[in-house]
Amino acid sequence: MIAILGATEDDILYFRAKIKIEREEMILGCKKVYIGRIFREEAVIAAAGSGNYLSAMVSAIILEKYDPYLVFSIGSCYSIKRELRQGDIFIADRTYLEHVDFSSVFPANYGQIPGFPGFYLSDPELSDKAEREAYLVTQRYIQRGYLLSGDSFYSEQAPLLKLLNDHYMLEDGIRAYDNSNAGIAIACHIRQVPLVAIRAVAYEIGNPEQKLNWIRKGLECSPTIGKIITRVLIDSI
Repeated sequence: MIAILGATEDDILYFRAKIKIEREEMILGCKKVYIGRIFREEAVIAAAGSGNYLSAMVSAIILEKYDPYLVFSIGSCYSIKRELRQGDIFIADRTYLEHVDFSSVFPANYGQIPGFPGFYLSDPELSDKAEREAYLVTQRYIQRGYLLSGDSFYSEQAPLLKLLNDHYMLEDGIRAYDNSNAGIAIACHIRQVPLVAIRAVAYEIGNPEQKLNWIRKGLECSPTIGKIITRVLIDSI
């Protein structure tokens, strides 16, 4: 079984339509999980939630209950670097966790949970494969890099750039920001399940005119992400 996890129901709407749903189940009394098949693979699809606290909890329950051997993290992200534009596809090689600081009492960096790594790696071979397949199915710009994942929505660059300068000066590869992937990555790290994070760039932070259409722009990339995942799975069967 594989898992496809987004942040919102909108993130997974395309995948619910493409995969034949065999049954639906509830977890936590409020989160709906969809189980079906893609090719010969059984798949569980769910919206893990916006905010890393919620996405970590929901993802952990899904991984414990359904035991997928591979997780695809999908949805939207927000561009930090100007070369990453709205409508691009971003494949995250690492995910850093924001809003966590135990450095004054534990030998940990900012963003590091004691006993956990300073960042969470996506599966490098599968990410390479996803990138190769992406070039075959779309003319959208594809970029790899590091993802900072927190529980805020930054409309202006200044506070986010200050955060990066204060805590991530040595991590020049951080190119995008989102609100759920760190939670999914933490759950995958605990269960030792490979993760592939493929995100649509919905908003360029500091570009105010994009506030009107950022949700729609993110959803427009869902078919492209779906094709990438499909080709990765076909090649893996």
